[in-house]
Amino acid sequence: MKPIPPKPQNPDNKSKFRFLPIVLSFIFIIWIIIHANLGLKNPFIQFVHQIPGGDKIGHVCVFAGLTFLLNHALSYTSFKLFKLDLWTGSMLILCFALAEEFTQLFFATRTFDLLDILSDLVGISLASALAYLRFFSSSK
Repeated sequence: MKPIPPKPQNPDNKSKFRFLPIVLSFIFIIWIIIHANLGLKNPFIQFVHQIPGGDKIGHVCVFAGLTFLLNHALSYTSFKLFKLDLWTGSMLILCFALAEEFTQLFFATRTFDLLDILSDLVGISLASALAYLRFFSSSK
């Protein structure tokens, strides 16, 4: 696999706001997590539970979105781990996903589920793969 080249920096005014979407998304996700941890009713959680497989679809979509937004905000910076180039944003989202899933073990209102972790991984991998393909297809 080819190494991930650094994404060119764009010094225009938009770069000042590149973290805004990920910050707002994290605020929204934290709000949902707090409601779930406290066992409070949340319209988004209720909506997702009405859809067959909605919980897993939600995990894939949320973590794909967070991964895309954070990688974009970090300008697709990467680091090497055992000869693999890994995007920093993807790995930070993976850490967040694992921490959030494992903290569910400490809340009576939550249920730890390995399929949730798998769904998170699918979302993170999907966003990373699509960004990788898009990045290289646009550089040719």
